[in-house]
Order: sequence, then C-alpha cells, then structure tokens
Amino acid sequence: MDSRFVGLNATSQTIEVAIRPTGELWRTDFADDMISATATKLKGMQPKLVVMEGTGTFELPVAGIFATVGLPFAIVNPRNSREFARAVSRISRLDLTQAGLLAYFGELVNPDPRPLPDDLIKKLVDLRVRRDDVNQMLQLERSRLANAAEVLRK
Repeated sequence: MDSRFVGLNATSQTIEVAIRPTGELWRTDFADDMISATATKLKGMQPKLVVMEGTGTFELPVAGIFATVGLPFAIVNPRNSREFARAVSRISRLDLTQAGLLAYFGELVNPDPRPLPDDLIKKLVDLRVRRDDVNQMLQLERSRLANAAEVLRK
C-alpha cells in the first residue's frame, strides 16, 4: 500500500480534507462530532501524515482530537505553504484546493510530525471524556425539561 498524505484546512464553518495520491476530497462542518468522525475515518486510512496550516485558531481543536486518537500530524507555517504554492504554480498548472495543496506539500516536503507529550495527551483524553459526560447530562436535562409540566419549566 502506498503512503497516504492528508491535507486538512479548517475554517470557522468547514473542514476540508484532501488525500494524496488518491485525490479523494471531502468537506464537512466544523463541529465537534464531525471533527471526531473525520479523525476516526482518517485513522482507518492510516495516513503517513496529516498536514495542517498553523493559523493558531481552527486547527488547534482538530490537532487535539487527532493527538488523542494517535494520528500523525504536522502543523506547518503558513509562509511555507504559500512559498510552496508559488513554486508549484511555476512548475505546473495544478488546480488545488487549500487542503489539496497541503496534502501535496506533505507528500513532497514530508515535514516531521511533532507528537504531543504523553502526559498532555492523557489530559486531553480526560478533558474530552469529561466534556462528553457533561454534554450527555445536558441532553438528558433538556429532554426532561421538554417533557416536564408547565409549572416545572418556569
């Protein structure tokens, strides 16, 4: 099986994922459950590397979830990806999305993944479990409130 490189572009609304060399591309909403679903799907594909651009905002929750499931990822400097895009456009006329460009960058440059320390991953897992517990409790309480008598709702 050939090595798969994944480019991931996260914005406030969407997550765009591109895979090389297969050319697979998909988009999903930037929501907690969709980030987890994306991580699970990618884990099954066993990519060599997931490349994200380091803007300091939307890639951080994604990186945290990827670290907890054991996906290898690299967060690259936006300047490096811009310079790479310029170099690629001079070489060929590839029409790449941002995620596609990041996957191509990963395939050719192969940046080193920077794994998080084990103690930090454990803390992230613990926080995630607790967050899921609280969300489940909130869902149960909302359900109870919807079925409660009018006097109890007030």
